[in-house]
Amino acid sequence: MNKLILLITPVLLTFNTSNTLAEMYKWVDQEGNISYSDQPPFKGAETLDTPALTTMPSTSTPENNSTAPQVEDDAKEEVTKYSYLKITSPENDGTIRNNEGNFSISITVKPPLNTSQGHYFSVSMDGNTVHNKLTTSSTSMKNIDRGTHKLSVSVKNKKGKTLRKSKVTTIHLHRQSAIRKQPR
Repeated sequence: MNKLILLITPVLLTFNTSNTLAEMYKWVDQEGNISYSDQPPFKGAETLDTPALTTMPSTSTPENNSTAPQVEDDAKEEVTKYSYLKITSPENDGTIRNNEGNFSISITVKPPLNTSQGHYFSVSMDGNTVHNKLTTSSTSMKNIDRGTHKLSVSVKNKKGKTLRKSKVTTIHLHRQSAIRKQPR
């Protein structure tokens, strides 16, 4: 029984205090200043009625009409059509001599990359993506192994769909090596 009283008491206190919090008081002090409070400062304070809350009826959402054709986001806005995409540097079948295995890639695209529609470059080397979500027309490759490599670049939209892909550019990377003699 005592446990039940302990559980019910906080609930009853909440209801009791909510009624007292709803009252508002207004009074004018000796200097003519009007003040408002939720507690009366003295017996002469005027009790105000709390204003009614403004409510709005809920709006219903339109039902999905399955007979209406569904239009994707890409079709709603005009998508940039790229007429030209090429890796301009390094040149195709070019040789790069760099002992650290570093070189830069420059990309030319027409019209310019439309980043406001979420378009980006994706650079691949030997069939693997090495730079993704690139929004500039140049990038650097670091510590690449010597040998022949195939580079390509794609323009993709924000959903990852390929909009245009360049031709493959083949490069030959030379790194100097020191031949060590075997100890006897």
